[in-house]
Amino acid sequence: MRDLTFRTPDLDDSRAIAEFQTVCWREAYVGVVPQVYLDSTGPDERQRRWAARILGSERDILVAEDGDRIVGVVSWGDGSWLDVSGLELKSLYVSADQRGSGLATTLLQRSIGDAPAFLWVYEANPRAHAFYRRHGFEPNGVSEPDADSGATVIMLQR
Repeated sequence: MRDLTFRTPDLDDSRAIAEFQTVCWREAYVGVVPQVYLDSTGPDERQRRWAARILGSERDILVAEDGDRIVGVVSWGDGSWLDVSGLELKSLYVSADQRGSGLATTLLQRSIGDAPAFLWVYEANPRAHAFYRRHGFEPNGVSEPDADSGATVIMLQR
């Protein structure tokens, strides 16, 4: 992993994060979520969501940058809204060129560390399942359709 910068984003970063997330989704989720959903979801709606997240207090956010380019983003927060103990890992995205570099593990450690936690992952995403299992997460038997894409998500917990 090269020399990366890690920082908390500000509102001016919401567009860059939204564009980064859109690219990550279009690279990683082909065959995982319906293609029509991938094609119809772009950075404009995501920018509004990220702006609200940055301004809000429901999650912490950390970006990783290589120079002025975002190469990773993680967000996490209190998971008590679900009657599940621990922190909720809300999102973790790494650019394709950083896969296998250790960045995802670094972002995971800088966000939730080794704390009890849970997350939702697409059922049809074996790469994510393998990554989270290496970090102690296991399915807890809870699954449901994702509210946005309709694809099945399952809860992993440690």
